Amino acid sequence: MSRPAEREISVLVPPHLAPLAPGDPGAVGPYVLIGRLGAGGTGTVFAAVDPADTDGELVAVKVVHPWPVEDPQDRARLQARLGALAGVDGRCYVPPVTFDAEAEHPWLAMPYVAGLALDGFVREHGPLGRGRLIALVAALGEALSALHGDDVAYGDLTPGNVLLSGRGPRLLDCALPGDGELLRRTAAAWTAPERLEGGDASAASDVFSWAAIAVFAASGRPPVEDEGTPASSTPWLEGLPAEMRPIVRRALSEAPRDRPTVREVLGATIAAWEAVSGSDAPPVQGTAVTQVLTREWRGIVEPDRLPRLVRLGANRRRGAGRAALVAGGSVVALALIGGGGYAAYAALNGGGTEQAENPPAPSSPPPSTEAQQGPPIVRFDPADQENPAEGPWTYTRVERRPSAPETPAATLAPDAWSEQWRPAGGDAVREAVITADTEVLCGRFCVPGPGYIEDDRGTFPLSGPEFIDYLSWGEPVIAELEFAEDGGDGPREISRIVEVYPTPAD
Repeated sequence: MSRPAEREISVLVPPHLAPLAPGDPGAVGPYVLIGRLGAGGTGTVFAAVDPADTDGELVAVKVVHPWPVEDPQDRARLQARLGALAGVDGRCYVPPVTFDAEAEHPWLAMPYVAGLALDGFVREHGPLGRGRLIALVAALGEALSALHGDDVAYGDLTPGNVLLSGRGPRLLDCALPGDGELLRRTAAAWTAPERLEGGDASAASDVFSWAAIAVFAASGRPPVEDEGTPASSTPWLEGLPAEMRPIVRRALSEAPRDRPTVREVLGATIAAWEAVSGSDAPPVQGTAVTQVLTREWRGIVEPDRLPRLVRLGANRRRGAGRAALVAGGSVVALALIGGGGYAAYAALNGGGTEQAENPPAPSSPPPSTEAQQGPPIVRFDPADQENPAEGPWTYTRVERRPSAPETPAATLAPDAWSEQWRPAGGDAVREAVITADTEVLCGRFCVPGPGYIEDDRGTFPLSGPEFIDYLSWGEPVIAELEFAEDGGDGPREISRIVEVYPTPAD
């Protein structure tokens, strides 16, 4: 069979598109990957093009992490969910255009939408003004209405899933709705109480998240900042227009039965807009939500995209369907939120079947002393942090379990890697201080991939504050520590944190 002819196409890409790392797949299904867009707790998102598309339109391809869908029943549920999502109205939601839930690593492709994440926009520019705020919550209500009309609950709605484009807000991918543990770590401030306790996603839980985002967009703060405080009593409701407060307060009710329906949410939002906007404006064709967006959604400037030449048919790493990611060798999760901080993390590295050499376990230290040969290896678990924002930060000295299986890195979920390490000694749990000067090198939990892991140690640089932010919501991290000179009593200051993770097979 003759090789396909080589050709080049020009594609408009985001200015800060991250390159593919060594070992990333060159293709997923019919799509050629050209960079990384971001990720969440359930998968990685790549920028891609379809060689059959003569216009060279950019596509977002999400590759789902394998551990949430290891069971055949989970695969079947994902297949059914993606099929339902593909039929959802796309005016305020971005549905998949094609997908393969039966692939080795399931994936879905969506149109690329340029814009700014709501969380980053609010951090940089402050809360939204009244008109833009009402337009935002109206569009989100419309998106949820479209999903619920097809019997699909979003499940993990957060400000990071809301994209502000020049044409209006868009609700992004919800291929997997998340589970209680993931939501507690990554989205507790936006998630209904019953979901945090392990309950299924529902229309009522989506309405709670809608209200939490409304409070955030109006005030710059989540509705719940102190554990145990009812969301409906939040003082930050005062940032909302008075006409919006009653429906948002109801939507934040602890009990799902006390929350309004999405239809009620939309009706109250439109009524609030009509009350504050007056009747002098000329009529606009379309639905009530279209009228709100037409009149109120202004001033959102999308990032400029830059032309990039993409060569097709020339020595690219191929893959289609089931074999696409096996050929490429890795899946890497990268998440950058609007302000540049890390929002979700989990990376899955390596494509071979050989196990990389295990990281060296520390020598068995005396239970009550820091002294040991070489830097100590520890576990940072976000669930252990009593004050993740200000510290001190808790860590546990660990050593490799003798019974740890020889598991290829490509099949390790973050918790599974952490479980291969056990506390070392009787006083293994300790506290330390992380500062702005602390050097952090990661290999799995933030961005990188096989190109950033050498000798079982991460090499991708982060700042101390970025690692502190991660410890407020992320997965456990196994790391090697170095300490600054002993400054006296109290927790020691950490000068260097290097993530420990198996080097992917070549």
